[in-house]
Amino acid sequence: MQKWLAIAALLMLSTLSQAGTATAEDYESGFGFGISVPNVWLVLTRSEVVHSAETFLGDGGAFGLGSVPLDMRRAVYDRVQAGELEIFYRREDTPGSFIDNVNVLMQSADLPSTPAQLAKICQILPTEFSRVFGRPIAMDVCEMRERISRRSLYLEFDGAIPGTTTLQYQIQRSQKATLILTATAATENLPRMMDEFEEMIASIRLH
Repeated sequence: MQKWLAIAALLMLSTLSQAGTATAEDYESGFGFGISVPNVWLVLTRSEVVHSAETFLGDGGAFGLGSVPLDMRRAVYDRVQAGELEIFYRREDTPGSFIDNVNVLMQSADLPSTPAQLAKICQILPTEFSRVFGRPIAMDVCEMRERISRRSLYLEFDGAIPGTTTLQYQIQRSQKATLILTATAATENLPRMMDEFEEMIASIRLH
């Protein structure tokens, strides 16, 4: 259960929204996979954040993150630089608004392998998320899917920040590793986020 809570806690980084469709660019993740991401997004892998550190930790204007507090950007920078987290942000922003984002990390969590295990996880998670986030959290979808030919747990639930919705894929990478991609968007942006997130997931190339 501690692993599930660690995942939930990471979602609280998302106090950080906008923009249309664009062409995609390929990136190599430090977690050992390739992914295509629409170029309207700022991709912060370990190599990207080191390369862009001065601009990212400066006024943030070149990335469209000028409204994100410096201490938040510093916290993200430190986690990415340590290889604990990768994160994608929408470049466009409206001052003071939520910035749609995708978190990427790897954990050693095991996915449910039976219907009974899945039912138990789906029953427990809303209560745990509600406790961690300090408000009632509704779970809209909790089911097993197959993505990139791998067993995957898909979750859709209220975001940690009121007015946001979170989508999450947990993809079994190996017996000891699960790739976790978590997208959080302002609820009015959800249709767009769902489409783009599925495209990102479908583009993953495991090495």
